[in-house]
Amino acid sequence: MKLKRFVESLFLALALGSTAGCGEALRDGSYGGEARYVVQGEVKSLAPAERKGTTRVTLAWDNWAREGDIISYQSVELTSRNPPFDYELRVVEDPDPGVLNDFRPGLIGFAYLYIFEDLDGDGMPDEQEFDWGTLRGMARNHVVIFVPELTEALKASLREWGRIVNVDDLKQGFNLARGVCVGTDSTFDDLRIVPDEPVTVADPGDESATSCINYH
Repeated sequence: MKLKRFVESLFLALALGSTAGCGEALRDGSYGGEARYVVQGEVKSLAPAERKGTTRVTLAWDNWAREGDIISYQSVELTSRNPPFDYELRVVEDPDPGVLNDFRPGLIGFAYLYIFEDLDGDGMPDEQEFDWGTLRGMARNHVVIFVPELTEALKASLREWGRIVNVDDLKQGFNLARGVCVGTDSTFDDLRIVPDEPVTVADPGDESATSCINYH
């Protein structure tokens, strides 16, 4: 619905500045360590790769309310490249507090899931690897949320913000949220906290995939 406008704003954030935590905090299904959180689902479709590199899936933590669109990454290599195929990502570390948004008096993190070609092997997207024309896939209707400490004061702040429609379902730690389409292309979407469920990743140009995650 509003994916292109949303992703273009994300690319602008990349140009303004980013930090990276690559590889160690996010593992695929072959990693046997204890997972803090697991994201799993199907890669339904991928856009063609303009240049071949290492195909990676990443969580991008977008610190838009605290510092002004500073993004950090947790990423792993995909072993399959021919969709449709299933994936499972095991998050083994909490995101750093510096990448979380300050909703005074509390912190909350929002991460998008997308797929890109890592051309230089550094585990994170740079300007060459990440723009509207080269992004290969994205979770079009889900966001991962992290709350290090859930207090009544933080819940009150989130209710005032108004973008999470069921704040009382939020829990401390990792959460999954689904986009709720609201209004027209000129309005923001909402988020609904949902039980863990499969998260589909699709080519940004795949018109059969719903997109309702433009919430800030």
